[in-house]
Amino acid sequence: MIAQEAYLWHTQIPSSFKPRDYADPDKIMGAIRAYSKEPGFAAAVDRWSFGMKQAEWDDVNSGVAKDFGLSVFFLEEGDLRVKLVEANSPAGLAGIKRGWQVVKLNGNSNMTTGNADFIVERVFLSNVTDFTFKKPDGSTVDITLNAGTYQEDPIYLDTVYSVNGSKVGYLVFNSFLGDTTEVYNKFA
Repeated sequence: MIAQEAYLWHTQIPSSFKPRDYADPDKIMGAIRAYSKEPGFAAAVDRWSFGMKQAEWDDVNSGVAKDFGLSVFFLEEGDLRVKLVEANSPAGLAGIKRGWQVVKLNGNSNMTTGNADFIVERVFLSNVTDFTFKKPDGSTVDITLNAGTYQEDPIYLDTVYSVNGSKVGYLVFNSFLGDTTEVYNKFA
């Protein structure tokens, strides 16, 4: 197993660890993260390592996603907002906009950090989720999203500003992965 050589905490993985006992690479990494112990910390410190099959990585690397196409964040405790919407994703095609407040997921209105596992499961890992959004005008809308495959746009925002008679370009990259042809085409 490559993790026993390359993982930062590889010396802490017991020789009795059996990766074949797990269903997929991400489940293996989830189990391995438990061994990421550091002095002064009560729990494992690795929350970010992941594993995936080659075909999945090929999709990620080429900018193909299969999800709802939105990301969320807490503006403050209890106020969950849409941070990003991919234009060609199910969320983008449904008309969801950045800044909308998520007030319910599958009928559950507990949008707090204490309910983060539920939120992550429904927003990022589910194949279908019922969302209730509150728009800036105060109206609400119920939208059911089904995960779909779409081509991510690696450039989230581009703007040209005029500053003291000069033009300054500003780019926000959503990812440095993806279809570079799309990036080149935007600048042609």
